[in-house]
Amino acid sequence: MLSLLGLWWVVKHKPKVSFRRRRAGRGHQGPVWRSVVAWFAVALVVGGAAGAGLLWLLGWPKLPQGVAFSTTEALDVLKIGLAVVAGFGGVVALAVNYRRQRVTEAAHVLTLSQEERERTKLFNERFAGTTAQLGHDQAAVRIAGVYALAGLADDWAAQRQTCVDVLCAYLRLPRESNEGEKEVIATIFRVLRAHLGTPHRAGPWSGLDFDFTGVEFHDADFSEITFEGKVVFDGAVFSGPHTSFERTVFRATTLSCHGTTFESDQVSFRDALLDHATVEFVGAAFTGTSVDFTASQIQGRTIYFYRAVLTGSRISFRTSEVVGTTIRFDRCEVSDTELDFSDLYPEMAEKRSFGVLVVEGSSLRRVTVDLRGIAFEETDIWFLDSTFQEVVVPVDARFDGQRLKVRRVALVDTVLPADRSGGTRAGDAEGPTPAVDVGPSGSADQ
Repeated sequence: MLSLLGLWWVVKHKPKVSFRRRRAGRGHQGPVWRSVVAWFAVALVVGGAAGAGLLWLLGWPKLPQGVAFSTTEALDVLKIGLAVVAGFGGVVALAVNYRRQRVTEAAHVLTLSQEERERTKLFNERFAGTTAQLGHDQAAVRIAGVYALAGLADDWAAQRQTCVDVLCAYLRLPRESNEGEKEVIATIFRVLRAHLGTPHRAGPWSGLDFDFTGVEFHDADFSEITFEGKVVFDGAVFSGPHTSFERTVFRATTLSCHGTTFESDQVSFRDALLDHATVEFVGAAFTGTSVDFTASQIQGRTIYFYRAVLTGSRISFRTSEVVGTTIRFDRCEVSDTELDFSDLYPEMAEKRSFGVLVVEGSSLRRVTVDLRGIAFEETDIWFLDSTFQEVVVPVDARFDGQRLKVRRVALVDTVLPADRSGGTRAGDAEGPTPAVDVGPSGSADQ
């Protein structure tokens, strides 16, 4: 037992000592005789411990005095001596093999390190070459550079984000409008779509961030792909008949639209999945645009319209399934616009501070807020510190007046829905109405 413990201690601690000495000697091993002497010492310690343990188990027996060995016994003693000598030879072989193994391992590590340096050098050379292609005068060379950079991103996982950043930066550069350049832009979008997977399976680039700040999009198509990294459209402009995010998946990410201008006739998020994704329409402008979230699934986080300007537009969440999410209109200017929440199906946590829709600090003029068919059993709707002028709020038999919370709202030519008792919330069809504070019970204090 003692010998086994000693051998375990040697195997566990000896390599650490040798490694430290090798590091201290800047990679040079000591003389061979030192290793042999060290292993001899270890063998003596282990052998002595084994012998002492055996004698202890036998009760420390004493040899008789004056006993002569027979020929057979002498031969047995000789065999034991030869075995001891062979054991010491094994110790020498063990020391040599151990040193050989350490040298082999060090050489392997050095080879791997050298190969990694060579690979990184090759990648850097490829990166320099492909980026030079993107700056070429001929469109065909730039298109080749797009494909070459995409291939490099696939091969170079450590710098994949950098390669994608270069492609996005190319989209942000000012350029002349010509057919060749349009084809380069189209090629970039084809490459992005090819690497962003499908709604059912993320692609190799889905987890990366995409910065489209200030890019001008015409009939942009981001449909049926998956984003799991941050997507930035700050200062971008969407124009053309149709901008599509249909059946697109945004998972655990942020869709940032700060200062974004929406001029497309239709911006579609139909059947999209927002899985714990935050959507920020901060300082965004919607002019004559229909933003359609019909039949989408929105789970967690917030859809945030902050200081947005909506003119002659339509924002629809019709038949969407909203789970634990609040749609907020905060400090917004909304005019001649329809906000459609009909047949919305919300599921909210019991202790959530606000419900599915919050309008706060905003100005609404000639606006329709359609609340027909909402499942009010799970949510509240809040109108706070706002001005409603010529606002229409259609409801149906499912409307629950207890779920509509109104605080410090100035009503001008506006009638809010009736509560269950048959009365009206507040309103004056002929002139301005002072700010009202309507409590959860449906009573109005003016």
